[in-house]
Amino acid sequence: MNRTKSLSCSWLTVEGAKEIIRENSLPSESIYRLMNYMSDSLGLAALRIHQPASRKGSTQITHEKLVLKSIPRRLNQVITFSDADMDQIMNPHGINYKIYDSESGPNPVNGEINRGFVTLMLRHVIEGEFQGVLEMVFEGEERYPSEKDMDVLVALKDLIFEQILIYEKKRRAGSRENESEVLDYLSGLHRYETFLDNLDHAIRDMVYEDIAIAIVCTDITHFKLVNENLGYRKGDELLRASGQMISAIPGLIDACRFYSDNFIMAIRSVSPDNERIRTRVESSNQHNSMTLQKMCPEIQIRFNSGVYVIKDVKTDAASAISYANTARKQAKVFNGMHCIVFTEEMIEDLRRSDELNSELPNAIKNHNLMVYYQPKISCADEKIIGAEALIRWRRDDGSFVYPDQFIPEFEKNGNIIRLDYYVYDEVFQFLHTRIENGMPVVPISMNVSRRHLENEDILFYIEHLINKYEVPTGYIEFELTESIYIDNIEPALNFIARCNQMGIKVSMDDFGSGYSSLNMISSIPIDILKIDGVFMHRGKKLNVNDKIVLNNVINMAKELNMVVLCEGVETREQVDFLKEAGCDVIQGFFFGKPMPESDFDSFMKQFA
Repeated sequence: MNRTKSLSCSWLTVEGAKEIIRENSLPSESIYRLMNYMSDSLGLAALRIHQPASRKGSTQITHEKLVLKSIPRRLNQVITFSDADMDQIMNPHGINYKIYDSESGPNPVNGEINRGFVTLMLRHVIEGEFQGVLEMVFEGEERYPSEKDMDVLVALKDLIFEQILIYEKKRRAGSRENESEVLDYLSGLHRYETFLDNLDHAIRDMVYEDIAIAIVCTDITHFKLVNENLGYRKGDELLRASGQMISAIPGLIDACRFYSDNFIMAIRSVSPDNERIRTRVESSNQHNSMTLQKMCPEIQIRFNSGVYVIKDVKTDAASAISYANTARKQAKVFNGMHCIVFTEEMIEDLRRSDELNSELPNAIKNHNLMVYYQPKISCADEKIIGAEALIRWRRDDGSFVYPDQFIPEFEKNGNIIRLDYYVYDEVFQFLHTRIENGMPVVPISMNVSRRHLENEDILFYIEHLINKYEVPTGYIEFELTESIYIDNIEPALNFIARCNQMGIKVSMDDFGSGYSSLNMISSIPIDILKIDGVFMHRGKKLNVNDKIVLNNVINMAKELNMVVLCEGVETREQVDFLKEAGCDVIQGFFFGKPMPESDFDSFMKQFA
């Protein structure tokens, strides 16, 4: 039965609709008004979009490309989707499933829904285009448009979509005008704020698709070294190349450059399996690293990534990014593991991190943090000629928090500065007391965190301690690890120069544990070279290759007028070899482990 009861459209002619458009300067307002008329007054239930099919008696309006991504969400609420047989309907925002019967009209029923079709349809819409047929759907008793009514409705439809196109063009033009506000000028990727907004939308849209979203935080190893050794122009080239490679990643939802060489990506994944996602990211990293390596053959380049897999639509976007970034930091710590997926165990690590940070103020106040001293022994006569100050944390219950549990955390959040200042003050006070009481005194070395090199506050604090405790600067030495020189060469050189002006010696610690020491050691005016204990193999017998390397490093340092100290010495055989090789100073368990102040005093009396 073909019911075609006419709807009176005389109250809104095509000219009347055009007048509405003229009265509303914003295209979106015009769309709202027209849709309201069509919905409220004419009983329009939806714009039905379905796969093309030949159906007798139906009025079809075909569009080669129907742009839906830019339609305001209010309009999306009256858009439904069906398959070619018109029996599967979905309103994406209302999450209503209906079965439409072509004879009896629209009747909601319970039944199985072809979720595969719905997912495919929504993916087309999310990606901004859909090939199909547009129909007007009316509900209510005997409310079907006549051919005359349809002429008006078709004209109104054309006006609506004309306004949508105008709206889209203006939106795109505005995007180009405001490009600098949403795009990073170096990488070409979005800025963080835009990325976060897009990620929020993508997470909400997961309800329409059976997918997971992988959040990937990535950085470039030794990027600072590229800037400092090859120039900022080369660094900018790497960032631009990285942005282009990231943009080409399959399934990319969006990406941004967070800061410096740190990037964040959101990637669509059909599988929620952590290992499959990690392998996918690792493979991409390896390929992209090779590309960057060709641009900078002088410096080892690779990507480090942390991943958090979003599987729940209720996931907070900012939290997901934070978790992925935590995993990225873990990837930087473990050599060979260039991509790590965030796990529940890491949440416990975050809890412990918060606990340590909250305990630090009271630990300093109550002197639960204690300075231990490890002796430095002269190779010439095996007498003590110095010591290194090391920190130990003893809780009130007598248990110890080991340095590798809290120092990396404090390095990350900046609390290392507060911790170091505490150690410096304790050491200066220790030296002052011994000098005042006429007790034996040897130079004490203290470690300098890379965080100190972000400004010159440490230099002013050192001067303050020298004046406060009246300690001769000949008893003071500062150690910077090899990696600090690699990543912060200019600030490190400034620190060395200022220390030299004050008569303070500076050493390079952990030499041989990094990558580029030999490239820079001849240009850094350090006083002491500390060879990393890795060459000592934890007390095992030195092999021929070890001896060749150590002999050449010691000879090189001596020719550069540096004092040579070897760490990690644990056996008499190692001591004898280092003496023969020309090493100046030995530090290691063979002569003494790090010890509290009282034990160190006894040790000095024995080995002075």
